[in-house]
Amino acid sequence: MRTLFLSSLIICLCCAVSACASKSEGQQTDVVMNSEAGGADVFNPWRNAKLPQSRHLSKDGDTILGAMGGREQSIQGEAAHRPHWREEIYPVVFGSTGAAHEILVLLDYSEPASEKIMAEVSKAASSLNPNDTKIVVFGKNRELYGTDLTGLMIWIAYARKGQALPYLNYSLKRWNEVKAAQKAHGRVKTFTHEFDSTAKASDYPIHYSYLQRLTPPVSENDELTLAKYSYDAGNINMFQATQVINYFGIGKLPCVLVDGKILKAVSAKSILEALH
Repeated sequence: MRTLFLSSLIICLCCAVSACASKSEGQQTDVVMNSEAGGADVFNPWRNAKLPQSRHLSKDGDTILGAMGGREQSIQGEAAHRPHWREEIYPVVFGSTGAAHEILVLLDYSEPASEKIMAEVSKAASSLNPNDTKIVVFGKNRELYGTDLTGLMIWIAYARKGQALPYLNYSLKRWNEVKAAQKAHGRVKTFTHEFDSTAKASDYPIHYSYLQRLTPPVSENDELTLAKYSYDAGNINMFQATQVINYFGIGKLPCVLVDGKILKAVSAKSILEALH
């Protein structure tokens, strides 16, 4: 199954390598730190035609590109051919895109604290008005399989509205459960492929085990297509997560921002207090 995703992986790796190379070769990198950052909706593609990006060409590079008739790349330009590109770069898992207040959640599946952070966000959501506040989730995962799980979250957010938060809580909890079970058996794996995320041979991988829990459930005929989509969408979201991290000067994941301000301590109470 994973071979079907090779082309997407190559594209994303090329982007990552290119971004790293631009820094190491001394090209201009314009990173806006938290003290200069804006508030809510800075990365909302439904409200902004142009979004912040931390990677720019050098002055000479920009001149050469212009002479060739090209233009600087942007996530809008690169992903615009995808029908749900806005949802992929800005997945609203609670509320609506037009809600005035914004909670940004940045997760790393391979960081155990992500489970607790998401549980607190979900608890806060139970006290929020979806017409006033939206919750948007980004994933930047050290272990590759987390990208697939982030991508499935994106699909659920728009194709199975109202079911994304339960999925996130399940998948993050299950990730930690499987890691603990593997540790107990003395064989903890890096979750690179879907079958790494199993504790025993009879287990389903994390995302497959959830497809039948959705309403309506995903048919077996659609599972492979959805798996491929999830990987692609997760990579697009990962690129945008990096932009958010750079823009706000975020040092470590998981992290929660309320209306553009980083919460030092995340709890349902601190989230609700930050909104007032």
